[in-house]
Amino acid sequence: MKKSIIILLISIICITVRAQSKFEKTSKLGISIPAIWNNSEATYYTLGKRNTPNGKSISYGVNLNYSKTIYNGLFAKIGVGYFKQSFGIRRPFEYTSPVSLLYSTQFYKYDNIIVLIGIGYSKRISSISIFSFNLNYNNMRSFRQKYTVYKDSDYNTFQVNTKSLNIGQIINTGFGIERNINNKFSIEAELILPIYTKWNNDEIFFKYDYSNDTQQIARNKFSLGAAITVYYHF
Repeated sequence: MKKSIIILLISIICITVRAQSKFEKTSKLGISIPAIWNNSEATYYTLGKRNTPNGKSISYGVNLNYSKTIYNGLFAKIGVGYFKQSFGIRRPFEYTSPVSLLYSTQFYKYDNIIVLIGIGYSKRISSISIFSFNLNYNNMRSFRQKYTVYKDSDYNTFQVNTKSLNIGQIINTGFGIERNINNKFSIEAELILPIYTKWNNDEIFFKYDYSNDTQQIARNKFSLGAAITVYYHF
């Protein structure tokens, strides 16, 4: 009887240690697919009158990231990937056309290379689950820009530029729940909340002397997102 109890206790300890080890790896490689909804505004002038149109859109991408535990649940993260940033704002812009007319965007999008660095904290909440919080800095450099001309029902008129353009930076927080798939792989669902967003200028938008923000790509009013990440644990 005593021998059976000892064997049972040893078995329970081995199972517990094995379950804990699934989330106490010192480093992991992840593939993330984020999507962020944004409500943004811009500025232009009509005969001296300030206009601030706003619009909503969804942006998305994919990135490869590497995380390493620093100390007692604290981890650092770096990553690189692709992100398509979209804005659903109607505003005047310099559309290349043989006819000198004033054109406006219906929406405009930027294809970007994104570089991210971050720090976070993770805590195991069960034998197969872990909760994490992180703070990330994201920098986006666009290699392709698409501006769709405003029309009532036709979105087939657009202009594509291929400038190298640093469009802005985002600092966001993330709250995630990670669950193991097996001893090497896990999957995480994460809520993303941007807390600071700064969009730079794009010279395709008209510059007015009334203020210095008329070429700014946009100003973020509110945004919220989510991401799914698959991790490989080393």
